[in-house]
Amino acid sequence: MVVAGVGGLGSVVAEALVRAGIGKLCLVDYDVVSVSDLNRQILYSHEDLGIKKVDAATKRLLAIRPDVEIVGVQSRITSDFKWPVEPSIVADCLDNFDSRFALDEICRRQEVALVHGGIDGLYGQVCTILPDAVTRLPNLFKGVGQKSTPAALGAGCMVVGGIQALEVMNFILKGTKGLSTSSTLLAIDLHEFSIERLQLA
Repeated sequence: MVVAGVGGLGSVVAEALVRAGIGKLCLVDYDVVSVSDLNRQILYSHEDLGIKKVDAATKRLLAIRPDVEIVGVQSRITSDFKWPVEPSIVADCLDNFDSRFALDEICRRQEVALVHGGIDGLYGQVCTILPDAVTRLPNLFKGVGQKSTPAALGAGCMVVGGIQALEVMNFILKGTKGLSTSSTLLAIDLHEFSIERLQLA
């Protein structure tokens, strides 16, 4: 199991999986903890400022469950990224579309399921892309521009990240038959507290 991006969403997903008793977890992130992260990235505290996120996250997660094996990789996700493990499912908790599209392509080539999550302000989305899916992230978000990291509150990350974590656990427990967001995009509006299920072509 891989969590790609250990920021607002990735913190929630990683902690939920560790508390649920996942045996092995790989964390991938290239960044260090900064002050602006602390409002939404629940794995970190003021003491972690300037520390690599994968290192700070690993320390925190092992304090919760020391029996979990955690592999931390400080790296950007690019098209030539090599997994240090062989995952059956990956949680996309990244904050930019270039890395997301590269991650999607890696998962397609290596036949790995991908649970995508994204959040911007009070709006988020979750969907699961299976290895044989025709509609993939570059199709869904073609032409989407992004000049900066999307803003989000910690409570919003907990909702969207919680749904992602549940979907990963559905897959671990029941395989593809347990998935709730396969071929579906959940459009989450936390201003109106609504979730719309959009069928993917």
